[in-house]
Amino acid sequence: MTAGRVLRASTVVVLLVGLALALVAARDEPLELLWYFTIQVDLAYLAVLRLGRADRLRTALTVYLVVTGLVFVLVLANPWSGYSMMATADARGAVSDAGNLLLHVVAPPLAAADWLSHRPRPAPPRRYPVTLLAYPLAWLTAILVRGAGSDQAEERYLYPFLDVPRFGYPTVVVNALAFATLLLLLGLTAARLSHPAPAARLP
Repeated sequence: MTAGRVLRASTVVVLLVGLALALVAARDEPLELLWYFTIQVDLAYLAVLRLGRADRLRTALTVYLVVTGLVFVLVLANPWSGYSMMATADARGAVSDAGNLLLHVVAPPLAAADWLSHRPRPAPPRRYPVTLLAYPLAWLTAILVRGAGSDQAEERYLYPFLDVPRFGYPTVVVNALAFATLLLLLGLTAARLSHPAPAARLP
């Protein structure tokens, strides 16, 4: 088995185990997991790898995976961020912690390394990074509508930085714009890395 196949197989195993642990941790409300951005992206990523030959979609999902990893490490798991989930009882426990570690810390760099070893050909167009905002925007809209129509709104926004009852819409919008900027920067990086380096000119 080649190094590239080992890397991809490792990514798949890490995601499957992480998803299984997340399911065990959410045994009381397993369907609630499907609302989480991370879970949706992980499932879609596994499906794309299974089906194959969807380079632009694989690129988008890889960017989303890396974003979820950065947000988890820098925001959700950071006790000084102001949006930490470390003190949330439902987000704690050995099983939940292990699942989060695999899905947010181990899987994203593996997926990025796999993408770098199998870059899309042909490279996506220059406007491609902007199109990456479409799915997160649709997901955000669904979460905000869901939270606004729920009697337990605080629990329905899923992530602390989207908690409208606590922080208000202006803060949530600012947070969303910050994450959109991060996504665009990573998308631009992926698009640039996808284009072959210009050939060196002979003297």
